Amino acid sequence: MITDAEDKSIGELIDIVKQINLSWREGHPEKLEKFFHENMMIVSADMKILGDGREACIRSYVDFINQVILHKYEESQPEVHVWGNTAIAWYDYEIGWEMNGKSHQESGKDLFVFSWQDGKWLAIWRRLTSA
Repeated sequence: MITDAEDKSIGELIDIVKQINLSWREGHPEKLEKFFHENMMIVSADMKILGDGREACIRSYVDFINQVILHKYEESQPEVHVWGNTAIAWYDYEIGWEMNGKSHQESGKDLFVFSWQDGKWLAIWRRLTSA
């Protein structure tokens, strides 16, 4: 059974995930800083480290958005589970972009791990998987 506190956290986390994705898509990756823990890490499906530390993770978003023309981005409603000070959120996505004159399409799942620290949820880990 979900407690009222967990239900509130689930709503907050869904909003955070949506704000994270809106920030980079609208060209404002600097807004990601308030959502990422200083030791945030991003890994690929095969667990290769793509970003280690908040600044490196933000830079990975900046590098991507500066190299592409985004044509499509859709995400499903995030699924969120909370256990005390730890939470996970994942969702399906579809993305289409152009880079160096070539069109690319990808779909997959995005998974975030969050930690409750200093009165707010912070992303501490993200894993990208493509279908």
